[in-house]
Amino acid sequence: MYPTLTDTVTRLLISEPSGLSSPELRQRLRHRISQPTLWRVLNTLRSEGRIVVTGRARATRYRSANPTDLATQRSLHMHRAVARRLAQMPTLRKVAIERLEQLRRINPHGRAYHDRWARALEGSLPSLLRLLTEESESASSLRKESPFTTLVTPADRRRAFYLVR
Repeated sequence: MYPTLTDTVTRLLISEPSGLSSPELRQRLRHRISQPTLWRVLNTLRSEGRIVVTGRARATRYRSANPTDLATQRSLHMHRAVARRLAQMPTLRKVAIERLEQLRRINPHGRAYHDRWARALEGSLPSLLRLLTEESESASSLRKESPFTTLVTPADRRRAFYLVR
């Protein structure tokens, strides 16, 4: 039995952790399909929660999803916004340091994460910005106990929820 188009698209997205755009997907499919057909498949996969859509217009990318993928992608988008603000106003580090001290008091079990954030906040600005925007599993788990949540503006939060759907 031959795999369905939905299964083929799902396998392609699983094999690409950074996701694929619609033109890249069409290019990698063995049998050529129309753009409307691909959109129907992608919308079906999205409605079933099997893929995550990031970006919009020509920058739209499709990724394979797991239950935590949406939260991870949203967190990454919000931390990218924080990184942009920090690059413009490095003095915002003080706000993050104060929030880190609060987190240490509230959650003593997150000490390993707090120590890593403390080292990053004391280090150079470029390495801190890299850590905030890194797409690795360790950076993703570190962002779950982030002292930068107070630096995310409501507009940045809405944008992250809009872009990752």
